[in-house]
Amino acid sequence: MKKWRYASGQLDLTLVSESFGTYLAFFYLEKLGLSAAFYALARTVYAFWDAINDPLFGHLSDRTKTRLGRRRPWLLVGVPLFLLFYLLVFWVPDWARSPQVLPYYFAVGIVLYETMATVVWTNYGALFPEMFRGLSERAGAAALKRGTELFGLILGIALTPLVYAQVGFLGMALLYGGLGGLLVLLFLKSIREDPKAQEAEPLPFIPAFRYTLGNQAFWIYSLAALFLLFAVGLFGAAMPFYAKYALGLGPEATSLLFASVLLSALPSVLLWARLAGALGPKGAWLLAIFLLALGALVLFLPRTLLEALPVGLLIGVGFGGVLVLGDVLLAEVIDRDAEVTGRRREGVYYSVYGFINRLSGPLQALSFALLTPLFGYVSGEVPGPRPEAAFRFLMAGPPFLATLLALALAFRFPYGAKGRMPGAGSS
Repeated sequence: MKKWRYASGQLDLTLVSESFGTYLAFFYLEKLGLSAAFYALARTVYAFWDAINDPLFGHLSDRTKTRLGRRRPWLLVGVPLFLLFYLLVFWVPDWARSPQVLPYYFAVGIVLYETMATVVWTNYGALFPEMFRGLSERAGAAALKRGTELFGLILGIALTPLVYAQVGFLGMALLYGGLGGLLVLLFLKSIREDPKAQEAEPLPFIPAFRYTLGNQAFWIYSLAALFLLFAVGLFGAAMPFYAKYALGLGPEATSLLFASVLLSALPSVLLWARLAGALGPKGAWLLAIFLLALGALVLFLPRTLLEALPVGLLIGVGFGGVLVLGDVLLAEVIDRDAEVTGRRREGVYYSVYGFINRLSGPLQALSFALLTPLFGYVSGEVPGPRPEAAFRFLMAGPPFLATLLALALAFRFPYGAKGRMPGAGSS
């Protein structure tokens, strides 16, 4: 039951986060006419604020001591604000839709939303290494967690074009925010933390981050994960444009294309949990990254939905492996740190990891910004002379390069060989 309770939180948060991440650009650029250049600028400026709030919230979470635990108080406060700001991003009143006001409304909205996203995701992720120990338990918990995440992706991404076509983006935000909020609160009421994790005196701020930032294995893993998140995130953000301009599809067919990725990823999580034991987490991780790279490369080719669906299946299987194995490998990095420092510091690690991962947003935005000088695409109102080529490039070129870089880094990762049991001997 512990695994199911934890995994339910992933479903809830995914439903909101992925609909935001996937359709934010489409809503503001195509529907409201925000320029791609300002979209890129706003996402890049936010990264500087992220550089402060991610480590800050992670360190404060590690130092929290209450009868409710270290993480739950932050989640109880953060989740309602997270859902409120999600709603406000997609509720754009008439006065905010003018070209003079919209850029500022957009910038303030995403700063508020993603600040709360930092609080929520850092504390949720920090529960995983503490609650689950050993390769078998972690692989099983990660498979269940990622399976529910993929179900959330099906709801939050693949079905969303059908939802906003019927009720609009505000209706979508109300529906997803309400459902996600209900399920997250049920998760929070049922989860319990290990009181022993609060016994050791936390490290001061500077030593805590000195140990973390000096951890070579953590940097290798985190940079590889950044490139993978960038690739997968760009697949999602570019998919509505790719479907519209490169394949000539409407909302219903776009949902089918998303579904081909997610429905193939969903059953694959059980396979990847088994491969973690057979090949070792690192070996299985390398295989998953290779499949993603191959899928990105062949995305240049499809001209119809039928040609694109098999590519979506391939990407989905690789995506499932990256999700499951990433949880296991990062948990081992944290375990090894606990063996050295005598303290479990999930909050700091997940906050720094979260900050590094959030750089994928500006990278995705920069990729969108390249479309103007390379292909003449400015917005849905000014698509330029070659929108098909623009979004075929966006869907395949940057993700393929990113997955190759991730593969090169993954080969250098020092842990996760077959036979090592993550969590063994950790306090």
